[in-house]
Amino acid sequence: MMKKYFFILILCPLPLIAQFSITPFVGLNTTKMSEAYSGYANGGNYGIMGIEIERQFNLKQYSPISLSLVSGLSYLPNGFNRTSIFAISLGSGSYSYEKTNIEMQYLQVPLLARVNWRPFALVENWSVFFGAGVSFNQTNYAHISEQASEVSFTFSNSGLLPPPTLKNYLDSRDVTFMAVKNPLFQRIEFGMKFKHVQITYRISVSRQDMYFKGIENTWQVPSANSFYINAHNSRGITNEKYTEIVLGWRFFN
Repeated sequence: MMKKYFFILILCPLPLIAQFSITPFVGLNTTKMSEAYSGYANGGNYGIMGIEIERQFNLKQYSPISLSLVSGLSYLPNGFNRTSIFAISLGSGSYSYEKTNIEMQYLQVPLLARVNWRPFALVENWSVFFGAGVSFNQTNYAHISEQASEVSFTFSNSGLLPPPTLKNYLDSRDVTFMAVKNPLFQRIEFGMKFKHVQITYRISVSRQDMYFKGIENTWQVPSANSFYINAHNSRGITNEKYTEIVLGWRFFN
């Protein structure tokens, strides 16, 4: 479905192409995932590249406000990584270490409505905009790895310190077949256009459970030690949120 939207735009009759603005862009993506009980945990930073196609509709001649429809295609490698260390020592002591790393690769096809505004009527080459809509994503790759270690030690009645108890868990695997194949994301954006340069800031939030369903059945890291599984169990859903800041160069309109 995503490829269908893109090729419809690309294969428009040539006389109509000039009515569109075409904007290749590159930028940076930052991903967060829902954590236990509330909020989002910080993830990682990844590069992004793609192309945006915009068709603008003027409400009336010389109006400072115009509307536009936006689509396109972009490649989004994103993911999430988190390390947690906890230690305590009060006569008896313990130490725990948890690390989670998730890697994802998406193709994105957005469909947005955008409001463009020229604050100064005499400056035609500068405008700001706000957009909202959805992004149809296709999951091409998903991988998760987790490591958890627990070290505990106590004093015996004789005051001697026995050898510490060590528990170590580790698992890593490709989970593309468990991931949501075509997740839908809600998106808002705002940005600025100046001549051929365009800067856009976007926020996308998943509209469905992004959990790798069934992973808990074979995962070698117990739920109590797995950030990923524990976060899903506590909330009943795994949400993904990512932000993008991109720099583009506009052609045609």
